[in-house]
Amino acid sequence: MKNKILTAIAVMASLCGYAQTKGTSAVGFGINSQTSKYHYKDASGADKTDENKINSYSLGYGFFIKDNAKLGVDLNYGRNENSYEANVSGTKTETYGFGVNYQYYYPLIKKLYAYAGGNVSYSHSSAENGSTNAEDYKGNMYSAGVQGGITWFVSKRFALETSLLSAAATYSKTERTSGSATVAQGYKYSYTNFNLSSTGSLNNLGFKIYLLF
Repeated sequence: MKNKILTAIAVMASLCGYAQTKGTSAVGFGINSQTSKYHYKDASGADKTDENKINSYSLGYGFFIKDNAKLGVDLNYGRNENSYEANVSGTKTETYGFGVNYQYYYPLIKKLYAYAGGNVSYSHSSAENGSTNAEDYKGNMYSAGVQGGITWFVSKRFALETSLLSAAATYSKTERTSGSATVAQGYKYSYTNFNLSSTGSLNNLGFKIYLLF
């Protein structure tokens, strides 16, 4: 089944047109799914397992406003569950966001290009703790940054892209709540944060797939 899907994509990708010329549209999508388990014994000697699930999805549209220059928008959704069980233990986090980006492509070898660009984005996150006496939170984050990476225009209708380096300035506001609002020990507070960061992703590559038309 996997081979049939890949074959279908390859056929679609080789129809007509050229990749990064002015007037080309690009639809990009990405899926990241990870599951990890940690086995241990508790104080009573019983076997326990902590399981962490991370799933994220992205959908984007870009338009080449001139040769090798793309302006785009992205929608993102992520969900992280760490041994979550309602009213018992663990945590569950959901994130929604969108962004606007610009990328310019520099030819390297044949269909291989380097790119550099900038982006602005917004995301909203909420985390729920399985224990009713532990903290929940929700927050908003605003970010502006630059990024660079490599794109392989496999054919006239198909491309793969990865980000290698990035730097960003972020501003976030978070509200935390402890306990239940109906009980005396519950409390609520908020705080803001501004951060400058740069990252390299050579040891943790993430890929995007583009269909071009």
